[in-house]
Amino acid sequence: MCRDRNAFSLIELLAVIAVAAILSALLIPGVQRARQGGASAVCRANLHQMYAAYAMYLDDHNGRFFPWREEVSGGTLWYWGLEGEGSAEGNRTLDKSHARLAAYFDHVGGAEVCPSFPYEATGTKQKFDVASYGYGLNVYLIADTPANRASGARSFRHIQLPAETIVWGDSAQVNTWQSPASPRNPMLEEWYFLSRDAPPSFHFRHRRQFNAVMADGSGRTFTPNRLDPRCDGLTGYIEPPGQDHFLRPVK
Repeated sequence: MCRDRNAFSLIELLAVIAVAAILSALLIPGVQRARQGGASAVCRANLHQMYAAYAMYLDDHNGRFFPWREEVSGGTLWYWGLEGEGSAEGNRTLDKSHARLAAYFDHVGGAEVCPSFPYEATGTKQKFDVASYGYGLNVYLIADTPANRASGARSFRHIQLPAETIVWGDSAQVNTWQSPASPRNPMLEEWYFLSRDAPPSFHFRHRRQFNAVMADGSGRTFTPNRLDPRCDGLTGYIEPPGQDHFLRPVK
């Protein structure tokens, strides 16, 4: 029987498969880097949109900061939305149309949700029945926090070095105290303010970088000073222990 001269031999097929495998190995990391770079660019755009919304809120409220939480009819009004009464951890209901900044941008899968946060990952503990926030606000810029009261900054006008003060940034924390998380099963979860306190709340999710928008509206990227090895190993701090230059509004 004569072999079809137009057909590939087994050796030729194996050679083609080997070349394809080598090309895939070379191309896939580049595609992943491009995808990660695109997500980081979307994140930075989100942060600028949140800064613009925050600035409009402040303009409408004489520069004064909004509170962390408030008990209202129907539940607890967090700055990121209204939590209904009686819901369980991990499935707490959240109406983001009541968020403090809801009047200034779309809070339903909008700029408040970071494309690089691992919402669906196995080790992620979801706090609410929807993805709530991928970013945290500087704890000094929230009206009813001990940090804000100690700082003496009651409004945005008290910020002394706007280019050196973070407003919003990539945020997450490691939870060990709310089921299904435990000390033996730490889990990553969304978090809503940035501070120097433990557990760390800066999340270096963009190839070990933390995106932020400063009080002057400029964007800035930070690398970690130290990282928490638990969970994804990407929560940490941007400054040495005890330092919070980039958070304190009154330097």
